[in-house]
Amino acid sequence: MGRVKEWLMKRRFLEIFCMLLAGVCFLSTGATAGKTYIWHDKDGNVHFSDRPPHPDQAGSDIQERQFKEAPRPEAKPITISDNPIEHAIQSTFRLTNRKGGGSGFFINDKGLAITAKHVVQGATYSMKAELAGQKKKYSVKIIKKSRKNDLALIRVMIKKPTPYLEIRKTDTLIRGEPVWVVGNPLLAFKETVTSGIFSRIFPEKDFKKELKVKAPYKGDWIQFSASVIGGNSGGPVVDKDGRLIGVVSLGFKAYNAINLAVPASYIEKNFATQLK
Repeated sequence: MGRVKEWLMKRRFLEIFCMLLAGVCFLSTGATAGKTYIWHDKDGNVHFSDRPPHPDQAGSDIQERQFKEAPRPEAKPITISDNPIEHAIQSTFRLTNRKGGGSGFFINDKGLAITAKHVVQGATYSMKAELAGQKKKYSVKIIKKSRKNDLALIRVMIKKPTPYLEIRKTDTLIRGEPVWVVGNPLLAFKETVTSGIFSRIFPEKDFKKELKVKAPYKGDWIQFSASVIGGNSGGPVVDKDGRLIGVVSLGFKAYNAINLAVPASYIEKNFATQLK
């Protein structure tokens, strides 16, 4: 009876140890998969090892247990597009030349970009683009200026793929929905974001009818309330999903909550051939 009781106690101890060992393998983030060998020597003592015993050491059958590490959930990589506004920031850059500058943004991954026509008016070969988070300045080539709208298509001379903004159709905008402006106010406050709302479509005829002035450019406008000043011109106005809805063009100094942007849909109308 004494030997049976001793054997049962050893067996119970062995089961408890195996349960604890299995628990450690699953809970520890640093555990690795492996085998454990369990055996009794000739004197009845229990042994545990990660290596099989020599035949002379084991006095009974050798038990082999396989323990596996619990699978770790795959970490989702953090990308720029995970945050739409941050993506808009990375897609926007500062434009500078000897006469001033403004903002611009990419519309494809090959360096094609948009800015306001008045930003590049009279600009020379000295124009440079300073991308978000980078110290290097890239040369800029003017591809085409719109005849009717305050838009210009440019190319930033960069070899690697560029982040860019997708265009949202103007007729899907809803009054009061939130918008964000990304740009470089005063050309000193780089990568600045301001927020506001989409107010309405400001029709071209209202320049003469309501404001009693001649419209500076053709076409209707996106009216929005996000704060803009000099240096923001040519920068993007985006929605909560980071989609482009307009290009910053005009502001009223006395009424900072009333600003105008060229509708994003005008980009394709002006530069369809070049964007193919």
